[in-house]
Amino acid sequence: MIKPHLVWYKGDNAIFLLRITCFFWFFIKVMSWRIWTTNRLLPTVPVADFFDYLPPILHTILFTISLCLLLAAFFKGSKPILVTLLAIEISSCILDQNRLQPWEYQYFFTVFLFIVNGGNRKIIPACFAFLLVSTYFYSGLSKINGGFLQSIWSTSILKVFFKIPAHIVAENWVHYSGLLLGATELLGGIGLLFTKTQALSAKLLIVMHLFIIVFLGFFGYNVSKVLWVWNTSMIFYLYYIFIFYNVGGSIIQSTIQGINKLVFLCWGILPILSFMGYWDYYLSSNLFSGNTPKMVICIMDTSACKPLKRFCYKKDINNTCHGLEKTDIQTLAILETGVSAYPEIRVYKKMQQKLKKQYPTAGLNFVYFTR
Repeated sequence: MIKPHLVWYKGDNAIFLLRITCFFWFFIKVMSWRIWTTNRLLPTVPVADFFDYLPPILHTILFTISLCLLLAAFFKGSKPILVTLLAIEISSCILDQNRLQPWEYQYFFTVFLFIVNGGNRKIIPACFAFLLVSTYFYSGLSKINGGFLQSIWSTSILKVFFKIPAHIVAENWVHYSGLLLGATELLGGIGLLFTKTQALSAKLLIVMHLFIIVFLGFFGYNVSKVLWVWNTSMIFYLYYIFIFYNVGGSIIQSTIQGINKLVFLCWGILPILSFMGYWDYYLSSNLFSGNTPKMVICIMDTSACKPLKRFCYKKDINNTCHGLEKTDIQTLAILETGVSAYPEIRVYKKMQQKLKKQYPTAGLNFVYFTR
């Protein structure tokens, strides 16, 4: 007798992984629709300047086609549909690097795995598991720094979220205990590699995602709903791959077979270069680390850039703008599009050029903070 839960999978355990991806990817893209169009203040930053001359409607067309393909892939993940979907997504990100979010990059490679392993879908869950291992390992490693301790742990989590008094937060043992968060995530990622520790590590990481959802949700900062959805999808992945499906210990072996080596290179090797400044943060699972570059925009005359004024604030602890109205590119991006700006100096400088050209009399001044 066939077990009821196997009827839905039709004997293909990997298909549920594809459906999880398409389901959450679709809703994330709908929620962040502005980043996929040009109907926004945040400047687009294509990989080459000549793409700026393409008609703006092309962005919307690619976005619409992408949604249709995600629906099609959910019901029938055939190779032609997946190849076209991947091509459309890459094209969209070429037109604006801000679209290359960590979840977008993860979903790229999920679809890639289904395309190149179409004849052997049994290997896909193990290869996908490597994406998760890499995500948690490098995400945890990137949090072991002073920026995370100060801006994320001490300020955002302890003072603002938990409302712990400043004199307690200032205690050395409290301050440096934040390093345990990065270490726990890193070790959780390593634990996913081994059969004996996979279930425990998955449960630990699920708890972490639940905390992030609460932290960013209605009971916390109430921002970036896209990240709520992505963290929810990660919970589904962890449960399905490591608890329900029980992928086992063939993760590394599967990922270094054939063209899957590209996944091993992009997720296992290249992220190391990000710590030396030679690989992008978002391509290295550098998330909530507190050490990514920042760009503050000081505005001398807000009447000359009225659309930007609603994103301004006067709180200026470091006196960066010397009393002028200010905003920062991440605040602008998150409030307007629901996602962060791509945290690379080259991208910031392109946006700086466009904003200065758009508001030439506003007296915009740009201040950069790097790690």
